Amino acid sequence: MATPLLYGQYSTPAGKVVPVPASRYLTPRTFRLQTKDTLVSAADTVAATAQAMAFTRQIGKPGYSSYVLKAPSPGSEGAQAMANLKTPAFTIHGNILYNVDYRSYIDTPYAEQDIYYHTLQTYWDVVYKNQLPVRIYLTNRFSNSAFTRQFTDVSMNWNSGDYHNRLQQVLNAWPSPSLPFDSVNRLQHQLEQVQLEKLQMMQWLQSSETLQRLINIRERELWAARNPVNVDTIWNFEQWELPGLQKPSIPGQLPLPDYLKKRSPSGNYNQPPVNLPPSPAEDSAFRKKYQEVKKLVDSLQQQLPRLEKAAREGKQWLAIQQQNERMQVSRLASANEMQREVQARQIPDSALPPGYRFLWAVKSFSIGRTVVNYSELTAKNVSINGVRLEYNPSWYLAVAAGTIDYRFRDFIVKNAAAPPQHLYLVRVGRGQMNGNNIILTWYTGKKQLYNSSGNSGGQVTQPDYRLMGFSLEGNYKLGEATLLTAELAKSSLPYYHQAGVQKNNLFSGVTRFSEHTNEAYSLKVQTAVKATGTRVQAFYKVYGAAFQSFSLITTGMQQKAWMVKADQPFLRNRLLVTASLKKNDYSNPAANTGYQNNIVFKSVQATLRVPRWPVMMAGYYPSSQLTSLGNGAYTENLFYTMVANLSHYYNVKGVGMTSTAMYTRFYNKQADSGFVYANTTNLQATQQLFYQKLTCRSTAAIALGSDYNLYTWDNEMQYTILQWLKAGVGVKYNYQTQYNIKQFGYKSMVSVVIKKLGEIQLMADKGFIPGANRRLVANNTGRFSFFRIF
Repeated sequence: MATPLLYGQYSTPAGKVVPVPASRYLTPRTFRLQTKDTLVSAADTVAATAQAMAFTRQIGKPGYSSYVLKAPSPGSEGAQAMANLKTPAFTIHGNILYNVDYRSYIDTPYAEQDIYYHTLQTYWDVVYKNQLPVRIYLTNRFSNSAFTRQFTDVSMNWNSGDYHNRLQQVLNAWPSPSLPFDSVNRLQHQLEQVQLEKLQMMQWLQSSETLQRLINIRERELWAARNPVNVDTIWNFEQWELPGLQKPSIPGQLPLPDYLKKRSPSGNYNQPPVNLPPSPAEDSAFRKKYQEVKKLVDSLQQQLPRLEKAAREGKQWLAIQQQNERMQVSRLASANEMQREVQARQIPDSALPPGYRFLWAVKSFSIGRTVVNYSELTAKNVSINGVRLEYNPSWYLAVAAGTIDYRFRDFIVKNAAAPPQHLYLVRVGRGQMNGNNIILTWYTGKKQLYNSSGNSGGQVTQPDYRLMGFSLEGNYKLGEATLLTAELAKSSLPYYHQAGVQKNNLFSGVTRFSEHTNEAYSLKVQTAVKATGTRVQAFYKVYGAAFQSFSLITTGMQQKAWMVKADQPFLRNRLLVTASLKKNDYSNPAANTGYQNNIVFKSVQATLRVPRWPVMMAGYYPSSQLTSLGNGAYTENLFYTMVANLSHYYNVKGVGMTSTAMYTRFYNKQADSGFVYANTTNLQATQQLFYQKLTCRSTAAIALGSDYNLYTWDNEMQYTILQWLKAGVGVKYNYQTQYNIKQFGYKSMVSVVIKKLGEIQLMADKGFIPGANRRLVANNTGRFSFFRIF
């Protein structure tokens, strides 16, 4: 078949048809599948629209060439390739982990011996028809501890991020028709044609035949110059009498047939054949042709820089426009914006998954264990067992409902007598989640903060811990770098604050507008200054003494809090300094003696990153602990911690090394939290070595305390014996002053990778933890792990 013609829609002049090979202009998306030109055979154009190649915008239009997949013949290589392209109904990837931990002795939060913790965990990324992604989690933990909680969690989540990425890939595969692909390809084709023409001419100029012809012409010209004769007769060899060219007749020679004599100009075949040299006119014509080709090569050489520049600039401009389009696709927020982009790119519905507009607007959907994390005054970081949905086309809807089956530390500590808790929440608003919006939230449920420790022999009446509330939240973006969030909320009154309110009627407490103790306000600002690289965050919150929500613990005290945090880079982003100020106020207007906290928490951190130099970090952080003493009385412990860290990775004669040094200082007292190493200074240095299959690590640490000093030296090494086998050993040494105690420990590990099964790890460690009388006691630990990725 002849080279198909590709029509340039935006070519100049309009309507010009440029012959371009299809393999150069269009690249099939499917390997080893043949294509056909719809200009040659357009009968199946409409039926083959769903299988069109890239950039075929004008399928079925008169005068346009479009390439579609040819139906392969049965049994051919193309038919086998098509069979391999069948999309499976479900595609599953993920991992599975089984882990067993052993502790011979634990002291936090309770003292127990010979404890085993079993954890089975897996997640599956399930994709239906390569279009609908879902992630499934399963976690099960159990142990022989009398205090540790045993639980099983199952969760199924709509993977909106993966779905958005898949849909964005489809959009990026269909560039906008306004992009001049035809013009850029035409420039590239012209450049290739000029390069090919120049190459062919250069090959002719430099060929051996051309060079020999020029040498022969030059030799004849030199001979003619040295032997002057009549130019008109010098080339008439038939009039020359050259004995050397004559040959006597052969006796008995038969005469030549007449049909052979016609092949000789003179008909005299008694003389041997002579290859006559070209005439002067032929030499002159050859010389003229040679000079013309040289001039044409020079002309093409002068055209090449201009064409190369035009093609290069066209490709660069087109690449920039495509990158801008991809960035525009990545910033699509609403389903309406996405639909406008689909229409602008003229993408057929057959190239998009079914229901893509609806599914694009589903921001989250979870069944089972899920986290409700909406606003500061309603529900923040609350884990429930139930269902959660967020839908955001141009308006906003969120629904969450489930049970709260653990509270503070219940995830770790077993509490069989925990009362039931539940949460129901509905949010309705206008706008986009990541843009400007206004959202109204209604929440209700039951939040049991304290257990009744009543007498098991008598009946105990539980207080009414139900709550209800409303909030109105607004988010407004000031430009691209500033976000302002404001929220106000009003809740029902707690059971101890329901004087004058109809009992068992939460709504009446919410609508009691003369009461202001059940109100809360929040204001938050986030901004960035592009010129200086400064990032600032700030908030201010006020909680009434009777305000209730799932975001905070109601203490019966009015609470105020504010915070300012700033990140500032220096030295061309090599030095980053982060500083913050935070203040929390607590006051109880119902108590005779109120508690007020006017302490401002200060923290600062600096990180220096210089190429080929160690990374240095230093910080000063506060910690606080608020304890309720009952009857509105509180106590707060505050101490600061200073941390400095230096780490560096470098290479010495092909051996990778890492050096780390750390300094930690606790400015506290042992009475603050019972911390064993209270008011201590800790120094630690670690050196690691990576040499082919061998990894070594050595750590030295010093803890300087008020009661005793502790010196520790820990060494370990790991070696890859085989590709599927690793093993490691280590020793540790402790020296405790004041008591003059020297202790030795050990550790070992092995890792085995079994093909088609997974990886198995075994670890054993003999260490030391604080014990009675401020002495370290031995603690044996072990771990068995099985891990597989599929």
